[in-house]
Amino acid sequence: MSSDRQAVFDYIFSKADEAGYMGLDSSESSKFQDALENDPELKAIAGEQLSRKYIKDTVLNNYSKQRRYITHDDVLEVISGINREDIEGGKKELENGVFYINKNGVKVSCTSASYSEWQTVFKRFGGRNSGEVRFAFLTCGGVGVEESKLNEVKSILSSYGINAFIVKPNEASVDISDYISLQSIVVEQAKLIRVSKPFILLAGISGTGKTRFVRSQAEFSGSFLDSYCLVSVRPDWHEPSDLMGYTSRLTGRAEYVVTDVLLFIVKAWRDIFSKGGTLHGGSISGTSSCLSSMQVFWLCLDEMNLAPVEQYFSDYLSVLETRQWKWDEDKFVYSCDAIFKASTIRSVDSDKLRDDLGLSGVQCDELWQHFLLNGIGLPFNLIVAGTVNMDETTHGFSRKVIDRALTFDFGEFYPNDFDSYFASQSVAKRIAYPIYSGVDAGFAAPACDSRWQETIGFLNAVNSVLRGTPFELAYRALNELLLSVVGFNPSGDDELQSVWDDFLMCKVLPRIEGDVDKLTKYEGSVPVGVLNALNQVCAIRLNDIWGADSRPDLHRENINPAVGDLIIACRSKKKLMWMQERLERSGFTSFWP
Repeated sequence: MSSDRQAVFDYIFSKADEAGYMGLDSSESSKFQDALENDPELKAIAGEQLSRKYIKDTVLNNYSKQRRYITHDDVLEVISGINREDIEGGKKELENGVFYINKNGVKVSCTSASYSEWQTVFKRFGGRNSGEVRFAFLTCGGVGVEESKLNEVKSILSSYGINAFIVKPNEASVDISDYISLQSIVVEQAKLIRVSKPFILLAGISGTGKTRFVRSQAEFSGSFLDSYCLVSVRPDWHEPSDLMGYTSRLTGRAEYVVTDVLLFIVKAWRDIFSKGGTLHGGSISGTSSCLSSMQVFWLCLDEMNLAPVEQYFSDYLSVLETRQWKWDEDKFVYSCDAIFKASTIRSVDSDKLRDDLGLSGVQCDELWQHFLLNGIGLPFNLIVAGTVNMDETTHGFSRKVIDRALTFDFGEFYPNDFDSYFASQSVAKRIAYPIYSGVDAGFAAPACDSRWQETIGFLNAVNSVLRGTPFELAYRALNELLLSVVGFNPSGDDELQSVWDDFLMCKVLPRIEGDVDKLTKYEGSVPVGVLNALNQVCAIRLNDIWGADSRPDLHRENINPAVGDLIIACRSKKKLMWMQERLERSGFTSFWP
């Protein structure tokens, strides 16, 4: 082609716009291509006769893609009040996936689709209105569509909580603040659960949806493929190398064999570093505003106790307790000991290891140097979730593991309701990583817990029952209870006692197991059953929620916000009764279902 290729494209594009090419049927499209093939002006621009194949497959195919797919510029033209850096997602996500607008701490889920195929939006979002802000950009291919038809489609999507915008041609711009007001930010943060520990155990009978729950939490977080890693635990795992990799010398030189888990940990660090984290020394710093864009990375260890957890997971359990957050107003510094030692990195072929970890390229130079000097610690945006079944094929948990985890009886926290199988009325709240490692005198207690005395008094009462038994609590338990109160920020006595109730379920009752002798203590010569004594203490300390269906559910919410809080029964009351009945029936009891 002797003349400028771009001039040919511009001419054909203008002719396609005039003809409304995107709205033509196959017969009309064929006639349009015939006319272009014999167009003398086009021949003069091209300097030669263009083939039908070139016109159709190269130029018009490119035209169709540009008119069908949206770009970052389209989003910026339709949605005002945002910048290009607020849009998370590349060309692929904008054209055929889900991307995000992150503004003022609120992440808006977005997708695009052809107007004629608007039902595709449901496949990407799901039809349920989860209360999130969601945008759908519908492309008309440069062809005008009757306003009544557009409004009909918009109305349908709106009924599912999806705000639809028309692009190509682009409709009038709207301001992002109309959809993300201060109120929506407050609501979004209220739905967020900042767990006190980034290690949770989901215990329950097979088939209740434990693994699916972790997957759904990752779908909340952002790009699912980036933020979720499923690892099936093998019964023959007995050391950390099964999880984190090992050094091999089969090639004659030391090379490190990486695992999916190590790759996932590095991926989480890359997300922190790329979104405002600043490396210095052995720590990373940033501001509270940049945390909102750092998504949760979910590592799911499926059937976690098929192998002895204390053996293959020992490195993680030790390093977990070294996490430290320091805050100065809205600025933070986070540090953690290395789970993957710097000495190990330097002892192997580090260039190959860098490539294997996905850290090649100048953009990763600073992060790689940090790892070379300090090793790879636990990224703060990583949550490890282990699914747990207790049967003859699995191993139990020592208190070392239970003390370091949050244990959820899945059937109690996220029950299977058969009657709501097709139309659930409630939804799990979104879980986020912790941003504190401890509570000190600088933390303000909620109004319902004067100077933390109520919470400390509650734990003292519980510990008075456990004192002298193997189940006695220490400072770690108090710190995590205070962190839970900070995280949920209860507004009244019923909410504060609900935090205590869930703490009993997640941290205290999982420690208690044994036969009648082990669960009996003596006050002088008088035998006292531990479970019965706990029941008496809780009936007093949880008096506002001890009745039937009298406490708010802090981990789930009604889909319809007009219904108000989801009200449930006191969880620990039911569990204590179940454990006591099991002890009386079989002479042995434990927390595990």
